[in-house]
Amino acid sequence: MTESGLRDRYSAFNERWYSTLVKAVVGFGFIGSLPFLLEASLLGFSLGDFLGVEILIVTLMFAAMAQAWNMLTGFTGYFSFGHATFFGVGAFVTQVLLINYSLNPWIGMVIAATIAALVGLFIGFLTFRYELTGHYFALATLGFALLFWALSRNMTEFGGSQGLYKPFASAYAEGPGLVAFQWNELLPYFYLILAFLILITTVAWLIKNSAIGVYLFAIKEDERAAQSLGIPTFRLKMFSIATSAFFTAFIGTFYSMFYTTITPRVIFQVNRNVEILLPAVFGGAGTIVGPIIGALAVFPLSEFIKSISGEIAALDRIVYGFAIIFIVLYSPGGMYYWPERFRDFRNWLARHYGIGTVKEVDDVATEREGQHE
Repeated sequence: MTESGLRDRYSAFNERWYSTLVKAVVGFGFIGSLPFLLEASLLGFSLGDFLGVEILIVTLMFAAMAQAWNMLTGFTGYFSFGHATFFGVGAFVTQVLLINYSLNPWIGMVIAATIAALVGLFIGFLTFRYELTGHYFALATLGFALLFWALSRNMTEFGGSQGLYKPFASAYAEGPGLVAFQWNELLPYFYLILAFLILITTVAWLIKNSAIGVYLFAIKEDERAAQSLGIPTFRLKMFSIATSAFFTAFIGTFYSMFYTTITPRVIFQVNRNVEILLPAVFGGAGTIVGPIIGALAVFPLSEFIKSISGEIAALDRIVYGFAIIFIVLYSPGGMYYWPERFRDFRNWLARHYGIGTVKEVDDVATEREGQHE
């Protein structure tokens, strides 16, 4: 079958009502199978040589947080550089309730997420009310993250600079398991964070494909024009930041139950804000699959670079820097649009060097015109 024929079949499949569900099942099914593919060997090389289940768990954690970050920045265009605030609220509030009151972490997670949403509303009210945009909004959110870092370091309730130690499961439950939010193996943690990722992605998809999503993207394109059309921009932005904060706190709770200790320096560090937004920026902010493919590219790549870099310190950060420069200059939409960029490059070769056929180029142009219509 020709390339154009495959493209036509794929376009016809996309028009089916079940296409999104099928792609989601295939995509998340593949992710769910990754722990069992680590030992698979091809030409003497296997993923398990530089990856492990723990790295996959961390990857999905940041994919989920990037998806939550995407609900604010990707949908409205307001660039947040302080989502470590909500992440930290989820982690510390859950542990304080667990340590001091033996409150089950599942309940603590909901309470922490609600508090994080309220914090998000407070930040949103101060920034949106006074119409902070662009780098001013980004600096304001970063300022709140640094404020929470300073507060947590000086509050004995949060353990001060030493942080908090997670209690044993037997201290508040019958033992490790789903009720205790603790296991003695890594695999249950992997599937739990995968479930969180599916939940947050589903919420993001529902928002994007609703009237609210249309309004949020209208704000992103031209907020003044959206206001002139009667769209309640302030309320929608408040909804966006509260929802984003709520689900970011979910992952903060997971982090606090996955690791033995949490400290202000680790939770609220500036790098944490970068790690949260990086997958969405790499993958494609504003898209649904962008944060996921970005995380699957960024964090395993980081581990691979560390495994081969030897004594070269921070080589993975250097590669990050060059990758960010490349994304900004040549593919500002992120990895989600790489197939289209590759197609543009192929068409450029066809026009200038005769590689490919003119008919293929014309087909692509016709297809794009149809999409714009």
